[in-house]
Formats: sequence, structure tokens, C-alpha cells
Amino acid sequence: MTSRLGKATYGSIGSYSNSEIIQLLSSYRKTVASYIPAGPEDIDRKLGIPLLVSPKLDGELWYLLHDESWMLIAPNGRTIQGDIEILNDAKSLKLDTSTIYAGELHIKSETRTRIGDLAKAFGEGDKLDTKKLVLGIFDVVSSSDLTAAGSAYSIRFDRIKGLPQQGNLFLVPTEKTTNSELLHSQFEKWVIEKQLEGLVARSDDARTYKIKPNVDFDAAILGFTEKRIEGGEFVVRTVLVGLQIEPDTWVPVAAVGNIGDDDFRKELYQSLKPAVIHSTYRKTSESSGVMYQFVQPRLVAEVKALDLQSEDASGQKIKDPKLGLKDGAWRVIGWTNSVAVHNPKLIRLRPDKSVSIDDVGWDQLTRILPIETSSSAGASGKSEVIVRRVWTKDDSVRKLVVWKTNKESIGFSSYVVHWTDYSPGRKAPLAREVRLAPDEKTARKIADDMIAENIKKGWAEIS
Repeated sequence: MTSRLGKATYGSIGSYSNSEIIQLLSSYRKTVASYIPAGPEDIDRKLGIPLLVSPKLDGELWYLLHDESWMLIAPNGRTIQGDIEILNDAKSLKLDTSTIYAGELHIKSETRTRIGDLAKAFGEGDKLDTKKLVLGIFDVVSSSDLTAAGSAYSIRFDRIKGLPQQGNLFLVPTEKTTNSELLHSQFEKWVIEKQLEGLVARSDDARTYKIKPNVDFDAAILGFTEKRIEGGEFVVRTVLVGLQIEPDTWVPVAAVGNIGDDDFRKELYQSLKPAVIHSTYRKTSESSGVMYQFVQPRLVAEVKALDLQSEDASGQKIKDPKLGLKDGAWRVIGWTNSVAVHNPKLIRLRPDKSVSIDDVGWDQLTRILPIETSSSAGASGKSEVIVRRVWTKDDSVRKLVVWKTNKESIGFSSYVVHWTDYSPGRKAPLAREVRLAPDEKTARKIADDMIAENIKKGWAEIS
């Protein structure tokens, strides 16, 4: 579907249909245009190397290419064609028609650019003054004799360094740094003084760093995983923190494992364990596979992160469940666009803060990123058992059940593996283990491992 953008034509998602080019652009987005988050403290620690450094413009990644005529293409296939200043500049500059350029599409500003301004501009349709739209070129995706995947960035930069420094189509200002002192100077110039979003620093070994001031926000602890330390005591392994988006409605935004020493982890465990409540939403730790125990939200934590991103490497919106707290239990009530929180660290608990929208509200993120929230309960199907096996030995029983939930749209894992171990002679006769899996192959592998570990000589399977 097409519409007007000023005098130009604006194509919706998927409008560009050249599959070969789309594959090339998608590969660039996932590999070359993926960033390593870094903070100011990393400059001395690991960034005193030769880099090509430019300011991070707050807009959207778009590509400039020639396909019968000059056009702009977004990673998701949106297009801009026709009479617009950026494309007219491309023609007047007589750019190489075999080259695909990568740039940041944004709204012209004397101060920091804002991605929200771009989204608003797209909404103006044919009334948009397209002189406000500018494309800052920062890379070459491919040309007749090089590709981003096969050529060092310094070589690719040589192809674009002759572009003008201003206009609707321009080269993003870029400086070479060879040590941390020069990089500090660039950070001071662009981020501290001009209040831009951050810096992008590219090395010739294909690493690209996004250097931004650290992000701080306050969040409620919604859940935790536990581990046993030397001496047999349980402590908190990771915490799941969330923000309140509406009354009694929360979004879990980050799993935080960097939370301090064992003494603090022990104290935190003693505070959280008594607050455990029922939850129909299940989540496991990506690092350990241990399932989170959800709690009544009572504790507020100050969290520091290197970066927040609203899209993944493929340009897809980050989504998280909306959790409702009702009658002392958690359940999924919908989904919303959300953020990926990079390198989160729990700085301290905030007893001076309350668990309320005022102190742990969602707007802490929307002040940084324009996140369009969405609400959907989502359809769910009936669960389907794919494996059920039972073994007995004397009076003991062990049972394995694997089922496909058919409830991915409302926050459940695709597959659940449940192991039950009943032995009447134990102090605690009934023991259970629950593991989640993203696909059937993984679920069956978990099940096979459980059987190999727990079913030895003497156990008889019953039908």
C-alpha cells in the first residue's frame, strides 16, 4: 500500500519486493549494523584503539540505492520514492548507481535529533515539508567491487568521505581516533556539550561500538531465581525487574544478574522468599535455565544499564508481556512494545521509593525512547500432550510429561517438560522439576536427559 509523503510516494512495510536486495540489507542489519554497547567508563578500558568515530543520530536506519531510479528503503521494506530533497540530492551529486548506501534518516535539528519527531513526520503524509527530512550517510553496504561483509570499514569510508557535509543528503561527521584521550575529546564534544545521543565508533576488525551515557531507572523486583552457595545456604541468583504501566499492570523489562556479593544476595533472598506468590506466567533464566519465582512487588531497585533498544537486530519491535496482579497472583493480560536492556546492574535497593507509578513508572523509558505501547490479550489454544511416561519401583513413582502449550501469544513458553518424583520414604515425598523449551526438539532433548539421569536399573515402565 502506498501513500503520499509530501510530493513523494511512501510505501508501507514490504513494498520493496526485490528478494535478493532485501536479503542483502537484512544481512547487513543483523551483522554489520549491530552495535556493541559501551559506556564512558569503557573508553579507557578497551577503546584506545584506532577507530573512526561519528555522532549517533537518533533516527531510523534507511538505505539509499538506485533501482531504475534513486529510492530509500527501510530494513522492513518500506520505501520512499519520487520528488523529495534527499533523492534529488543523490541525482545532482551523480552518485554511483551500483552502490548501496546506509544512512540515518532523521529530522533536521540544530540540537539532538529525536526518533519520535521522525515518526510524527511520517504521520503528516502529503502535508509534510520534506525539506525537514535528512539522511546522514555513514557506510557502504555494497558496490560493484566491495561489500560491507568483505571490506574493512576504513576502505568503505573512503568511498563516502567525499560526500557533502550538509544538505538533505550528507556525510555524518567522522573523525579518526587512535587513543582513549582523543575518544574522550569526541565524547565531550558531541555527547556532553551538544547533548547528542552518543557516539558510534567503528574499527577495522568489524567491531562497532555504540558509546552512550549510562541509563538509570528505578524498577520493582517482580521475581527471582535462586542458587545454593558453599555452606548450603540459598541466595538470589538473578532478579526480574519491571515497571508499572497501569494500575496493577506491570511489564518485566530486565533480568539482572549483576547484583552484588553473597552477603547482599543472601539478605535479598531472605526478603524475597516470603513474598513468593502464584503466577500463571512462567519464565526461566536464559543463563541457568532455572525458573523464576514471582513475588509481591514490594522492593524498589535502582538499575543502571549501558543501553536501551526498542528493536532487535532484525528491526523487529521488542515485545514483553503485560502482567496483571489480581487476587494475589500474576497472569498475562496482553503484550506491549518494550525495550531490550543491555548490561543491567543493580546499584542498590531504594527503601525511599514506593512501588507506584510515580516512582517505578513506565514513563522512565518513554522519556528516553518513543515506545508505542500496545494491548492485546492474544488468542490461545488448548495444550497438547506429546509425551507421557510413568515408571514405578516398589512404592515410588516417577512421571514425565511434555506438552505443547499453544499459548505463546499470551506469554507461555512453547513447550513444557514436567518431571514428578514421588517416594513415600523421603522427608518430602513429592518432588517436581519444570523445564521450559522454545521448540519440540529441545523439549525432547531435555526429556531424554531426565530419563537417562533418573531411570536406572529396577524401574519398570507402565502404560
